[in-house]
Amino acid sequence: MKPMEIQPECYGCLERLVELAVSLASPDMELQVQAREAAREIIAREFRPGAIPARIANRYHRAIQAITGNPDPFNLRKTAETAFLARLYEQTAPAYGRDLLSLLKLAVLGNAVDYFRDEAEVMEQMLSPVEFAVSHLVEFGKELSRGPGLLLYLADNAGEQFFDRPLVDHLRGRGWEARYVVKSGPIQNDMTREDLYASGLGEALEPVADTGARTVGLELERISPEFRRLFDRANLILAKGMGHFETLSLRHDPRVFFLLQAKCSPVALALGVPPGAFVFTRGIFAEG
Repeated sequence: MKPMEIQPECYGCLERLVELAVSLASPDMELQVQAREAAREIIAREFRPGAIPARIANRYHRAIQAITGNPDPFNLRKTAETAFLARLYEQTAPAYGRDLLSLLKLAVLGNAVDYFRDEAEVMEQMLSPVEFAVSHLVEFGKELSRGPGLLLYLADNAGEQFFDRPLVDHLRGRGWEARYVVKSGPIQNDMTREDLYASGLGEALEPVADTGARTVGLELERISPEFRRLFDRANLILAKGMGHFETLSLRHDPRVFFLLQAKCSPVALALGVPPGAFVFTRGIFAEG
């Protein structure tokens, strides 16, 4: 395994995301043209060896929001995905136990939903048993046994909170101060405090923290001083989704455990797993 490295195919994926974001941001064709051109210029300028796709996306999402005047282009999509995942949780959760491994599997299952995937494909995936291609459960269990302490649970997409809650409850039941962490404002389909409370799970998952930033993944230079203090104080960090893997895997931070589905080839390549595999891995990787 190694940190995420940008690959040529990331260019096409970034362009597809531009088309989706622009179409959701405004029905005004002139604004769409302006936003699309600005976003493509950002990709062309930023796409180079060593770049991080999630960071490039963060930059053009801000441009699209500014040009179209729409601060939350994915709002309706997030609402629909949250309702979809709420129904799927009710169908799938009874098949999972309440031990740590089962709860990690249930939590990562929520990460299988993606706006580029067909609903039927997602349904088939979510009704199938989860097996980890890589699992650092033993290492995670050892770290938990050293506690309790502060654990930051970095949430990913809106809707995944239903699948996250049992794991968060389990960690808190073991005495850990588990803070559920969301984004401070809309960015792509990432979860915000507003999204969380609209789903009815806000109070259940408190205490909730936010990053103080509107970024896919975690750009540490953009987070608030308050969250930076939490981040530096944390004993463990459980980071969900590819955005967090892209932005944090270069740090070689032993406190971080990544929980995700490798939905694209570049992420799968970095993790040494087939595309579509589920992974629970510690944030220490081989160089190169």
